[in-house]
Amino acid sequence: MPKIVIDLIFTLAIPLLLLNPDLFRTGFSFADLFGELLFGYTPPPEGSADANAAGNPGIYVAYVLAGLIPAIYILIDTARTRVLNPITMLAAASALIGGGLAFFRIDGWVFALKDSYASIVIALVTGVSLLIKKPFFEAFLKVALVPENDRHKALAARLFNDAYVRRTLLYATAVIFLEAVILGTANFLVNYRIVVASFGTEAFNAQVAQATAVMRLPSLIGTFIAYGFAFYLVQYGVSRSFGDKAKLFEDGFWEALEATEQEPQARLG
Repeated sequence: MPKIVIDLIFTLAIPLLLLNPDLFRTGFSFADLFGELLFGYTPPPEGSADANAAGNPGIYVAYVLAGLIPAIYILIDTARTRVLNPITMLAAASALIGGGLAFFRIDGWVFALKDSYASIVIALVTGVSLLIKKPFFEAFLKVALVPENDRHKALAARLFNDAYVRRTLLYATAVIFLEAVILGTANFLVNYRIVVASFGTEAFNAQVAQATAVMRLPSLIGTFIAYGFAFYLVQYGVSRSFGDKAKLFEDGFWEALEATEQEPQARLG
């Protein structure tokens, strides 16, 4: 299993599962389970005005575990690899923010803003990375490539120091930033117009489901196009500087970089 998948399991998937107040729409939540087992808490009837209320002490147990598990994993991974992984840190932070917001009893424009938190986080991270000239897509690519030895690490450093590759990494990050802004704005407006009922009511739940259904396909298509185009831009930069055989994530990639080590790099356009 690729390391990045394991990273996302421990820093994103597990926290999201622990903090989800309605896991897979079954009515089950770990917060309720911890509340019942540890504190004798009885969850209110589903759909009642008190549903998802913050009076459940199990919420705090779930939130602590959701913070501890990725934190411990990141510490162990950092100690083992001696590399601080920004992707796992972003995934863990996003999961904790989303999990914490899930327990707030809010509606109206505040709910619409809360429902768009993932796009907001990505827009902030990518936007700041562009401002400081440390493109987010570079961090993503460094994690995804996983250099296996010192030779690969040296080749990766050469790759990321190439001027044309760095330029395309900035362009790719800008694409992800625009995608997050556009989808986040669209999601906010859709939720603001559709979800108008009070929190906890049947109408509120139905409207949330409707807004989610409206945004599901546009979000999938937008994300697929944006990340696909961003990857294309980076691959174009790599091929321009290191030749057509230097295909990211394909067999022979490191050999292709090594073969061009003595060749002059492509001139910037």
